[in-house]
Amino acid sequence: MVLSDGFLSEQLHAIGYPAAEQLAIGMQGAVFRLGGEKVAKIWFHAGEDELRRLGEVYAALDGRLPFHTPRFLELYRPGPYWLTVERELPGTPLHAAAPAFGEPGWERTRDAVVEVLAELANVEPPHVLHQLTVLDERTPFRPQGETWTDALTALVQRRLHRFGAQLRTVIDDFDAKVEQMVALLADLKAPDPHLVHGDVTAGNILVDENLRPVSVLDFGLLTMPGDPVFDAAAAGSLVELWSPRVREVEAAFDAACIQELGYDAEQLLLYRCIHMLIIANAHDEDPYGRNSGVPLTARLFNSPEVSALLSR
Repeated sequence: MVLSDGFLSEQLHAIGYPAAEQLAIGMQGAVFRLGGEKVAKIWFHAGEDELRRLGEVYAALDGRLPFHTPRFLELYRPGPYWLTVERELPGTPLHAAAPAFGEPGWERTRDAVVEVLAELANVEPPHVLHQLTVLDERTPFRPQGETWTDALTALVQRRLHRFGAQLRTVIDDFDAKVEQMVALLADLKAPDPHLVHGDVTAGNILVDENLRPVSVLDFGLLTMPGDPVFDAAAAGSLVELWSPRVREVEAAFDAACIQELGYDAEQLLLYRCIHMLIIANAHDEDPYGRNSGVPLTARLFNSPEVSALLSR
């Protein structure tokens, strides 16, 4: 089923909001401004139990970051998808307010993202975070008692079981690279668990007129208790994922995370590979029929830097 804007508007009309304004569309769903300091999100994949757990996570995180975070106010199912009504958060999306990579002042974009990453890394995960699922899965990513590396390895294996055939045809020496990637992951020192947002993009950070972060949105896609370095590696790619200069953007973010947060360059690259493999097919069942991430994942895995890391 490929959705239309008209179909989504009908869902909002059904719950009493005939004049909703569409704000954004992402992997998780579509967001609309309702007025009265409220927004609505139509969720493309999440079910009722998942959304109720995410609502508990939002409640547990309220006030634990120096930024505004979402809170669910109401939950509906007016059609085939669940819909949440949430409080509208202050700020302008970073990607709409800040210069793109290479333009004068672009460093302020980088600094805003790194500031958010640093604050997320300071938050100990609430207990309910261990009950969250990721992507389109139906069981918790990391139940209480499971290690970070075991949970992440298992997720990689599940994605490979479902989508490995697509990746194998476009990535050189695919099986050998995956084997080395998993081996390097197993060798990592077990991190203390912290809050991993998993989808820190320039659209999920709202900033003030000085480009300082004031709100962080859209937890839930890959939100988990885990290693903050994973969050940083993902963010370096996600900020300008579709840009032909994405490798340059990643290098600039890695340099900042190494200097400001003390992260390791090789670990950032390893986690970036894992993240891109995990999300390569996240759009495959997107109701809006947007492009697959498989070519982007192949471009990363076939790059000289990754080939050197995973071909030892």
